[in-house]
Amino acid sequence: MDHDRKEEKKVKQKEKIFKAAVTCFNDKGYYETTIDAIAARMKVSKGLIYYYFDSKKDLFLELFQYRVGRYFEQIKKYIQGEKHPDARLKMFINKSSEILEENEDFFKFCLEFLSLGVREPDIRDVMTIFYKDSIDTFKQLLDEGVRSGRFKDLGSDRVARTIYFLFMGVFFTYFSVNVDFDLYKQHNFHINNILAAIKQ
Repeated sequence: MDHDRKEEKKVKQKEKIFKAAVTCFNDKGYYETTIDAIAARMKVSKGLIYYYFDSKKDLFLELFQYRVGRYFEQIKKYIQGEKHPDARLKMFINKSSEILEENEDFFKFCLEFLSLGVREPDIRDVMTIFYKDSIDTFKQLLDEGVRSGRFKDLGSDRVARTIYFLFMGVFFTYFSVNVDFDLYKQHNFHINNILAAIKQ
């Protein structure tokens, strides 16, 4: 039990650091943000942050991986009770939109993360894992639909990539321009049209 309490304390402390780091990275960007600035925002010593993370890069990478992993688990838990693949796919997209709207600070941070992936190989590697995990998740839902006879077999890899590209396109636009659309309704429009195209 003592080990469990220590782990719980560690997770909670990291979450506090992540919260402060997201704000700092969103305000100043990766290169201008320092461990000192994150520590100052938390009103702690920078030694506390270095106790949990070896470097700013380490913190940056783990922040992305932790939060994305948590959201994926949240979505998968949300859809697990639904039996019909088309309803599961629609619920997955809608829950993703809901989470995005509820966590705008983190998804703004994701834009910074993605942009660094162009120049930083280790960040690109983490984004590649996210891309593959997303495609695999969509593909599983699509394959279920094909096996059950509810979806046409149009090539689940290509359809999964289409869903991913649409989602990421909306995501980039939502946070980079003064939007003229409702995120939830736009995702609904996308998925309804994809489902109409693949349904038997």
